[in-house]
Amino acid sequence: MKFLTNFFIAIAGIVLAGSLPILVRGWVEGEWRGRLYVESIRETLEGLWPIGEIAFLNYRAGQEMPLFPNIFAYIVYSLEILFLALLVALIASLTLTIVTMLLSDSIRERVKMMLYFLESVPDLLIIMLAQLSVIFFFKETGVLISKIAVAGEDQIYWLPVLCLAVLPTIQLYRLSMLTFQEEERQMYVELARALGFSKVYIVLIHMFRNAIISVFFQSKRTMWFMLSNLFVLELMFNLPGIMLFLSGNMHPLGFLVTIFSFFLPMFILYSLGEWFFVSRRHNKAVI
Repeated sequence: MKFLTNFFIAIAGIVLAGSLPILVRGWVEGEWRGRLYVESIRETLEGLWPIGEIAFLNYRAGQEMPLFPNIFAYIVYSLEILFLALLVALIASLTLTIVTMLLSDSIRERVKMMLYFLESVPDLLIIMLAQLSVIFFFKETGVLISKIAVAGEDQIYWLPVLCLAVLPTIQLYRLSMLTFQEEERQMYVELARALGFSKVYIVLIHMFRNAIISVFFQSKRTMWFMLSNLFVLELMFNLPGIMLFLSGNMHPLGFLVTIFSFFLPMFILYSLGEWFFVSRRHNKAVI
């Protein structure tokens, strides 16, 4: 019931947000357009069926085109970039955290100070540096390790994924460090030390399985942070993703389908993760 309740509340929020530009334009012009807002919501819901007949005006092509199945290619590509970057950020941040936890306290504090500084680096700067590095390497060696922009129907992966994963890795690295250090002060860690277990064993076996739960829930905020950077990434690399598509084809139905395409996999992922970790913790408590 909690799962279904949260799901339908989120869906209702997406539907209500899809027509918000009407209210915003009214506020800018000093008008209250509540009736137009409600009418837009009604038209949006009515326009969802039959879903196969939804069309949009493609401003780049200058003609009306069917939304399905054209939009699926944009959605899949953006989701691939997003979840690959999240996976890279999780693996890299956890690996760096485990290595750092094996170091002395003074080095850990220096690392945390450095992370606070690195979190303030703009994502646009990271993308530009990555593209300039590829160009410089090509000029020096004649080897093109990656395209720096998409042309035509091409797709590029590793460089956009790397650029999108840099700041989330730094953010998760810092949060993971705080979580592991909090776990380090727990009584079970002191008991494990008293029993003679090595530092590596304590970090990898005892601390990791408890800290990973907090890291998983903290990654929700990181995911939303990555979504805000995804548009800049698609714009700079000219990626045929859904964010760039939506910016040139703003329409309530297109907005609704786009947001839902991101919401559904994220909602399923984190709902299953929450169910897994909570049920696991409950089973341990019962035992």
